[in-house]
Amino acid sequence: MSRGLLRVWLILLLLPLPAPSRAGEEGFTARADADYTFGQRFRFTLEAESPVPLVEAALFYRFPGMEAPQTARIALDGQTRIQVTYERDLRQDPLPPFAPLTFWWGLQDAEGHWRFTEPQTIRYQDNRVAWKTLEEGPLRLHWHAGDPGLARAALELARQSLERIGGPLGYTPAEPIELFWYGDPELARAAFRLAGVDLEGEVRPLWRAVILRASPDAAGLETLRRVIPHELTHVILRDLAGGRPLPGWLEEGWALLNEGTPDPDLVRALLEPRWEGITLSGLCGDFPSDPLRARQADGLAWAVVRYIRDREGMGGLRRLLQAYAEERSCESGVRQVLGRSLARLEAEAVAALQPRPPLPAALEALGPWLALFLLMSLGPLSLLLPISAARSAPPRKR
Repeated sequence: MSRGLLRVWLILLLLPLPAPSRAGEEGFTARADADYTFGQRFRFTLEAESPVPLVEAALFYRFPGMEAPQTARIALDGQTRIQVTYERDLRQDPLPPFAPLTFWWGLQDAEGHWRFTEPQTIRYQDNRVAWKTLEEGPLRLHWHAGDPGLARAALELARQSLERIGGPLGYTPAEPIELFWYGDPELARAAFRLAGVDLEGEVRPLWRAVILRASPDAAGLETLRRVIPHELTHVILRDLAGGRPLPGWLEEGWALLNEGTPDPDLVRALLEPRWEGITLSGLCGDFPSDPLRARQADGLAWAVVRYIRDREGMGGLRRLLQAYAEERSCESGVRQVLGRSLARLEAEAVAALQPRPPLPAALEALGPWLALFLLMSLGPLSLLLPISAARSAPPRKR
C-alpha cells in the first residue's frame, strides 16, 4: 500500500464514527459548491446553519477507481452559522485532467452528531477552452474550433461507431460518454502537462472521457474516422468488463481492429526481427513506451485479435471478454475459451500473416471453381460411359 493511501486510511480511522444523522432536523441547512481554474486551483465551499453549534467540518472527495476518498478537516469555532472554504493548489498538487470528481462535506456539532451533504460530481475539464457541445443519445461532443458542420459529422461518426462496435456485444451505455475535440494538438498536450502527466493515450475509459486531437478541417475529420472507433472501443470494453482491467493485447488489438482498413505498417513491423520482450504474454499488462517496440506490440496485438475473430467469430471474442470480466488470468482466459496457450495462440496468429507459396494459395482460391468444373464435366461423361461400354462389349451369341 502506498504511503499516500495509508495516510488517507489513517485519517478515516481517526475520524469519529458518525452518530445517527439529523440532516433532516428542523433548522439545519447546508449548501455546498465547487469551482476551479484549470491547472491553478480547485476550491470547495460550504455554507451551513445548525440549531446546535458546529465544531468541525470534513471535506471528502474522490475520483473513480479510488479505494478511499481524500479528506481535509477544518476546525470550527462553535458557531451555528458557518462559511467554510478549502482550496487545493493545483500547481503544487495537481489533479488528473478530465476526471469526474465527487465530493461531499461532513459537519460535527457540539453534541457529537455528524451530518453529511449529498454527494455532488463535477468534471475537472480544461476550462481554458470555450467548449461548445453537441449531444446525440449517450454521446456528448465538446469542440472549440472549426465549422459546426464538421462537429456534427464527427458526432455522427461517433454514433455510427458506437452502434457498429457495441451492437454485436449487446452494449448500451449506462452513462454519457464525453468526447473532447482539440483542434490544436499542442493545446491538448499543455492541458495534460498542467496536470503533471504526459498525454500518452487519448482515452480515459474509467472516466468516460475521450480526448481527440485533430485539425478542425476535412483532413482532421478523416483522422477521426480512425481515432474515434479506436477510442470508443476502449470505453465499451471496460464497461462490459465492469471496469476491470483487460489484458493489454486484447484491448489494444480490438481497438486497432475496429479502426477499419489495417495499417500496412503494423504487419511490416511484426514481420521484422522481433524486439526482446515483445511476446503475447509480455503484452498482458502495459505496452512498451519506446515507439519502435510499441509499434511491434501493436502489430502483434492486432494480428492475434484478428486471428481470433477470423477463426472463432465475434462469439469467440465475446466469450474471451466474459472470461476476463470474471477475473480470469491472462493465460487461463485463453486456455478456457480457445483451448490453447498464449504462446501457441501467438505462433498461430503470426503464421497466418506469413506470405504463402503462390501455387498452393492459388489452388486454394480456385478450389470451389475446380470442384464445380469437375461436377459439370462428370455429367456428360456419365452419359458417354454406357455407350462406350456397349461398343466395347463382345457380340452376344444367338
